[in-house]
Amino acid sequence: MNITDKIHVLRKEKGWSVAKLARVCGIPTVSLRAMLSRDNPNSYNVKTLIKLSKALGVSVSYLTLDDEETLRTKLTTHQKSELLGKFEGLLGDYFDIEAAISSEEQ
Repeated sequence: MNITDKIHVLRKEKGWSVAKLARVCGIPTVSLRAMLSRDNPNSYNVKTLIKLSKALGVSVSYLTLDDEETLRTKLTTHQKSELLGKFEGLLGDYFDIEAAISSEEQ
């Protein structure tokens, strides 16, 4: 995936429009739309990449490295929330099972 594709996927994960991403980044919507529609999808300046990466919750390295080069990605806030909810559910199930086993042993 190139930078533009990654931005598109991350923006969709957050449920944001291009206009919302532009507002969060402090970039004019017209400018962001132009960047995202260029023939060369990897022609972003560093300041814009920093703004985009902060807004999307990833590192600049994640946006700029090819998939094969990406060693570790950051989770988006939405992904963190989903994982935390699943972990809490599993932990609750574990303690419910432990309590049931303990009560059967008594």
